[in-house]
Amino acid sequence: IAGLVRGAAEGEGLGNAFLSHIQAVDGIIHLVRGFDDPDVVHVENSVDPIRDLEIIHGELLAKDIAYVNTRFAQLENVIAKGIDKSKKAEFEIVTKIRDFLVNEGKEIRMGTWSPLEIEVLNTMQLLTAKTAVYLVNISKEDFLRQKNKWLPKVKAWVDERTSEPVIPFSAAFEAAIFDMPEDEKAAYLTENKVKSMLPHIIKSVYHSLNLI
Repeated sequence: IAGLVRGAAEGEGLGNAFLSHIQAVDGIIHLVRGFDDPDVVHVENSVDPIRDLEIIHGELLAKDIAYVNTRFAQLENVIAKGIDKSKKAEFEIVTKIRDFLVNEGKEIRMGTWSPLEIEVLNTMQLLTAKTAVYLVNISKEDFLRQKNKWLPKVKAWVDERTSEPVIPFSAAFEAAIFDMPEDEKAAYLTENKVKSMLPHIIKSVYHSLNLI
């Protein structure tokens, strides 16, 4: 999400608009930086993918809480005025969703929901309800040696919360092999005992969406 920074849910940076734009998508790929490069500036002035994941998690959660709070207040008003008693069941479900987000601080997709609750959730298009895949962009050197100091920490962070896929890849490596002639590319990959991660990323995303 271009422009997603700390405080985006409250309007900081460009992230708030983008958060609204992605409400209609079915899944999210979280891309975090796991490489050092003085020529590539980080908005937080240092490389720390765990901190970045915490920011992303917090901003998506905050956006969902704001939306659910609005829905909660609307239904509460309708019921208090006796305008539509049929909304009571929906109000109870929204209250449960609100408590799950606010009190437990968990992402919606990690909850256990009844068919009726899922119907209500589907009308909200909450960001934390969307399936996710996590990509860690590491340096070409780290990718070739298949080792990076941040990967175990990112994997542990994700496993503790959602147990969704965490995939290491290197944008620099992918860019380097992209324009290679096929025979040269094949020889290079064989020599270094590595392969492009793009097919694996694509397959993982399709799998997360239950499309394969």
